[in-house]
Amino acid sequence: TMMLKNIPVGLSHEQVRTTLLSLGVSFDILHVPADIRSGCNRGYVFLNCTSTAAYDEAAARLQNSQLPGFPGSKKVLEV
Repeated sequence: TMMLKNIPVGLSHEQVRTTLLSLGVSFDILHVPADIRSGCNRGYVFLNCTSTAAYDEAAARLQNSQLPGFPGSKKVLEV
């Protein structure tokens, strides 16, 4: 299981899922904790990669990168 920090707060579960899949990240479970009052995500997600190799590839691809398609966010991802 991987914890990915610094996700842009305005993204929905579906936006995070779609973006990670478009980057070629292979996972079978995605948990996007959200604030009950605002409905916004909390800036981090948990994902369960399908294998050790998939974890290593995702970590290399995501660490110190930014999610594409969200130019308003300057957040740098941390695994």
